[in-house]
Amino acid sequence: MVVLRADPWMPDYGMGFEVAADEPSGSVDPFVETEDWTKGRSGAQRAGALVFVDGVRRVELRVVASHGARRAAGLFGSYAVGSVWSNGEAHFGEHLVRRALVLGGALQAQPVVAGELEFEAESEPSTEPDAPLVRLQTLMRAQEAELAKRIASEPQLLVLADGPLAYTFYDVPTLSPVVGVVKRSAREYLELAQAELLAALVPAQRTPVFAIGDENARERRYSWYVRIGAVRPGQHDRSGLVRCEIRAGAGLDAAVGVADRVAASLPLYAGRPWDSRTPQNVVPIAALEQWLRHRMGDTRLVRRTLMELLAEAA
Repeated sequence: MVVLRADPWMPDYGMGFEVAADEPSGSVDPFVETEDWTKGRSGAQRAGALVFVDGVRRVELRVVASHGARRAAGLFGSYAVGSVWSNGEAHFGEHLVRRALVLGGALQAQPVVAGELEFEAESEPSTEPDAPLVRLQTLMRAQEAELAKRIASEPQLLVLADGPLAYTFYDVPTLSPVVGVVKRSAREYLELAQAELLAALVPAQRTPVFAIGDENARERRYSWYVRIGAVRPGQHDRSGLVRCEIRAGAGLDAAVGVADRVAASLPLYAGRPWDSRTPQNVVPIAALEQWLRHRMGDTRLVRRTLMELLAEAA
């Protein structure tokens, strides 16, 4: 009989568990820390601030760009990145807001000034309709990485960046570790024998550390799963799980120590029941996203300003 279990995320955000078992064969080593996958591991908190880094982006207006007979999709978009520091009490740290006009089809544009708003010009080679949105996301992720690395250049911190660590952005060592916290499962990294442990984890427990990527590959990273929230009645057993990762260049012993600290610390920040992506969307990240959206300005006013600009230029 088919068994149904609820996903706690609001439908507009998709699912916290969306898995396709398509990771290339041989690219995951589950036994770098231990061969014992029968029980979860608990960590210990350590002194030092936790710093959460995240970004938000928004499409202000979609456009169709043309140059002679060439036409391509484009958009005006805004993005913002920032940080929350937590060491006894929390406060917002460094942040920035940027805007871009992204055109597909390799069409070139000039920067656009609309009132007090300045949009940098970005050209995307692809003609796919969603390519400009992907480019906007990449611009945001690049600034997230730059901010995370700047913060991690200070010692005695633990920097938690929202999302996976793209190697092209996180390719240099830092004084403090940067951990990618992945809220949404988009790929099945573990074989069934190891994946059975995920359902048995209780809050503040983690799996053993496993490796993703070939042993000598520069993009290799160490990863682990942590349960940060309890499974509520009727929910599937992957709810409340996040996957964390760190550059393999940090070293296995350091990665295990960081994994222990994350397992002990992150559940303290689990999302509240009313959050649309609870519990994986931890409280500091949820607050930071709201704060950053406010700093991008009122989307209705931005859109109206752009529409007036285009009407005047018609």
